[in-house]
Amino acid sequence: MGGGEPPLAPTGLGETDAAGGTSPFPEGDVDTATGDPAHALATRSTAANWHNRLDLSPTLTAVILAAGHGTRMRSRIPKVLHPICGRPMIDWVLEAVNEAGVKDVTVIANPHHADVAAHLSPSPHRGHLSPSPHRGAINRRGKRVLNGLVPQGRGEGRGPVKVAYQRDPRGTAHALQQIPAGELRGRQVLVVNGDSPLLTAASILKVLHAHQENSAPATIASVEDPTRDDGRIVRSRDGALDRIVERKDATPEQRNEIHEFNVGVYCFDGSRLVEELEKIKDDNKAGEFYLTDVFLHLKPVTVVMLDDPDEAMGIKDRVRLARATGILRRRVLEQCMLGGVTIVDPDSTFVDVGVTIGVDTVIEPFTVLKGDTHIGSECRIGPHVYIEDAKIGDRSDCGPFAKLRPGTEIAEDVHIGSFTELVRTKVGRGSAVPHVSYLGDTDLGMDANIGAGTITANFDGTNKNRTEIGDGAFIGVDTMLVVRGDQGRSRRRDSRGSSS
Repeated sequence: MGGGEPPLAPTGLGETDAAGGTSPFPEGDVDTATGDPAHALATRSTAANWHNRLDLSPTLTAVILAAGHGTRMRSRIPKVLHPICGRPMIDWVLEAVNEAGVKDVTVIANPHHADVAAHLSPSPHRGHLSPSPHRGAINRRGKRVLNGLVPQGRGEGRGPVKVAYQRDPRGTAHALQQIPAGELRGRQVLVVNGDSPLLTAASILKVLHAHQENSAPATIASVEDPTRDDGRIVRSRDGALDRIVERKDATPEQRNEIHEFNVGVYCFDGSRLVEELEKIKDDNKAGEFYLTDVFLHLKPVTVVMLDDPDEAMGIKDRVRLARATGILRRRVLEQCMLGGVTIVDPDSTFVDVGVTIGVDTVIEPFTVLKGDTHIGSECRIGPHVYIEDAKIGDRSDCGPFAKLRPGTEIAEDVHIGSFTELVRTKVGRGSAVPHVSYLGDTDLGMDANIGAGTITANFDGTNKNRTEIGDGAFIGVDTMLVVRGDQGRSRRRDSRGSSS
C-alpha cells in the first residue's frame, strides 16, 4: 500500500502481569483500529528494535489451531479460509506469527477440510497421512478454483508451514496431542487460535518476551472487555491465575463479575505441556478436552494483558467476521494514508491488503480496490469505482462509475471516464476512454480517443479475439468494433460506424 509500507501497524500492547515483563513501549503510544494512527510506523519500528534486542529462543515452535468445524459460520467454506480484505483468515494469523519472528510453524487442520490442506500444505504432508492433491480450493476472494491447486505451503503474507491433522476434533488439548510429544519436549511452544485475524505481531512478541524473561512454565494473554462472553480468567486472592472457565461452563456470577478474558495466545515450556496434556479430562458441558485445563496444574502462569480488546476477537460467526473485516479494513486504509495517499472518506472506501497505491493519489468515496491491484502516483480514483487485479500508471484518473476488471493495464496520463468498463485491456500512454464504453480484450495505443458508446464485440462464438487500436486513433461515438477490429494510426471513425 501507499509508500510500500507493511500493511498493519502493531496494536494492542499492554502491561505484563509479572516482574520483568515490562514493555519498552511508552504507555499509550499505540495505534489501534479506531484511534489516532500517527504513531503506527514509529511503533512498528520500535517493535522491530525490541525484537532485535531480545532474541527469540532457537527452540521456539508455533502451533496454530485450525481444525474446528466452524458450524456457526453456516458455510461450505472452511472458517479459516473466509477472506478478509483479500486474504484468507488463517493467513492473517500466520503473518502475525511470522512477523513476530517464529519460523517453525505447524497448523492443526481437519482432514475433512481438503481446501485448508491445499492452501497450507507443502508436499509431503507432515504426519502419517500421505500427500494428496486437493481440488476445489478457495482463492483469496473466496471463490472455488476447480481446475487447479492453491499454491502449496506458502501464501500471501506468510512463510511455509507444516500441517498435522486432528481427525476427530475433540477440543483444543486434543488438537495439540496430534503433534508427537517428542516434537514438543525441550522446546518453547507458542499456541495461537487460527480464527484470530486481528492479533498483531507486537502482541505475540510481548507474550514471547514475557515468557522468556520470567521463566514461567506458561504465559498467556488476556484482555478486559465487559461486552465479551468467552473464556474467563479467574484469579486467586493474590491476583495470580487460578483457572480459565470456558463460556459454556461459566456460572451466572462469573458472567456478571468477571470481565477479563482469555485471548487464545499461549506460550508453554514444551516438556511441562506434554506432561499436563495427559492429565486433561473431558468432564465439562461440551465434552471436550480443553487446553485451558492445563492451568489447573501448570503453575505459576504469567498473564500479559493487552490494551486492545479487539485482538481477542475469535471469528465464530458471520457477525464477528463482518466486525473483524471492518477493523482490518480501517488498519489497511490508515497505512495507505500514512504512506501518502489521500482517502477522502475512509468509511466508504474498501481496499484489499494486497493493493499498492502511489503517493499523492486521491481515492474518492465508494471506491473498491480488490486483489492484485497497483495504482501509481498522483492518480485520482473514483467516486463509485470498482477495480480488481488491474494496473494504473502515474497521473491517470478513473471514474466516476467505472469498472476495471482483471487483466486491465492502464499506462501513464490516461483518462478513464464515467460508465466505462474495461477487461483484459491495455491502454497506452495519454489515451482517453471518456465515457459509456466497453473495451474487452483490447490493445489501445498511445494518444488515442474512444468516443462515447464504443463497444468491442470480439467473441466469435469460440474465441475472444483481441481488438487492436493503433496510436493516435480517434473512434467516434456509438461505434461497434466487431471481432477483429484493427484501426491504423490516426484513422477516424464516423458516428454509428462499425468495423470487422
